[in-house]
Amino acid sequence: MNVLQTIDQFIAQTKRTIEGYLSVERKNILIVSYYPTYRKQYGDLIKRLKEKYNVITIVDRILNDEFEKSGHYNVLFPWRIIENGQTFYLNADIQGIDLILSADQVGYEDGKIDRTFLSTTAKRIYFPHSLIEATGASEVVDYILVPSKIAMESFQKTLEQSKVKLLKSGYPKLDKAIQGYCYQDSNAITYAPSLRYVSGDNVNLNLFAGFENSVIEALLEYTSYNISYRAHPMNFQNNHSFYNLIKAKWQNEKRVKFDEKMGNDFCNTSEFLITDFSTTAFTFSFSTLRPSIFFAPLQLDTHLANYISFVSMGGGGQIRCLKELKEALKRATFQEDTKRIKDFRDEMVYHTGESVEIILEQIEQILQGGL
Repeated sequence: MNVLQTIDQFIAQTKRTIEGYLSVERKNILIVSYYPTYRKQYGDLIKRLKEKYNVITIVDRILNDEFEKSGHYNVLFPWRIIENGQTFYLNADIQGIDLILSADQVGYEDGKIDRTFLSTTAKRIYFPHSLIEATGASEVVDYILVPSKIAMESFQKTLEQSKVKLLKSGYPKLDKAIQGYCYQDSNAITYAPSLRYVSGDNVNLNLFAGFENSVIEALLEYTSYNISYRAHPMNFQNNHSFYNLIKAKWQNEKRVKFDEKMGNDFCNTSEFLITDFSTTAFTFSFSTLRPSIFFAPLQLDTHLANYISFVSMGGGGQIRCLKELKEALKRATFQEDTKRIKDFRDEMVYHTGESVEIILEQIEQILQGGL
């Protein structure tokens, strides 16, 4: 049996498995994880959906994590398989699925996968994985659950002529982080840079790894904190070379650790957060009411730069050199930041503390044809 025949057999068998899990009494909701990166986005939403609907989680790989246990059933159905350098896209059209919800998108084959994966008739909802950016702004879904006013402005601009419905929904991941926040003094700060796409040539590998090492060296020199390096999940999940170079450099340094745990536990142990322009900073500051520091040598051209001062330490802006970083760390205070961060969060984020209830109402309206 060749590769294509094996894949066809897998698709047929797995399609029958999913069909066997579908309910005739309840509405059927599939929650699709195309990648493992954003499985923590849903907060308590899946648990609540199970109370009324038949919920099936779909994964591209088995990790035996909470997400795979969160629905009534979990099914392995990867959307892509790479074998001997050849790429195969997997799909099936399954009748009886009412709604498909996902926190990530594929983008391959001009959106065909996002639009038709597992069903050509189900309504599709996109659950943005960023609190303030318009991620996944495309017409392959019917609805987008928008978490904040900042994100809404970006979605409206990007999808100005689109039929996609933008719903003011809030951000369950933030709500869960706020509910679970319990500060534990560990004399630590988190350095969380944005996603790095680094080519495999030595010049770029050394350039990116060298920059990150310089930042870590500065933090060790300028402070007495323990340093937690928290790379973007895609960097460590895909075993990126530059990330491994950084780990090798600091493997024997007691004050440096590498945080590869998904979720928001790092918030509980971080005095503050340092980043270039990762939106993790906003989630961190909104969850903890503690400030972030934005350190990036080049001038940020993202619209997010307009909002940095609301969550940054002391209300300052972007820091562009190590000398400025050193000065900022010297005068680090938090008391004056708390109220400013909270006021900004309450103004910008939709339905803080109530997002799951709001989304449940919206999903019910969608399933009933009211939205």
